[in-house]
Amino acid sequence: MTLTTLDDYVKREIFKTNKELFDFCPACDETGNTIEALMKGLFQEAKKLQKERDEILKINRSIAKSIEELRNVVKDIGSLV
Repeated sequence: MTLTTLDDYVKREIFKTNKELFDFCPACDETGNTIEALMKGLFQEAKKLQKERDEILKINRSIAKSIEELRNVVKDIGSLV
């Protein structure tokens, strides 16, 4: 069994063609250091996802607050009758 570098493994097992690799990570083509470029790309994607998640949580909190306010209004309507 031959030893393989992590770069070789990523190129061979994760991305079946160079085009696939470079479509996902254009910097891999420029740097020659596939793993470093992939890690930077994945970090940037993770930051985007975290920002999206934070926005979704903010909306969810707002909706939950609105639902609670609506629930209180409906409860008060029932007690006015």
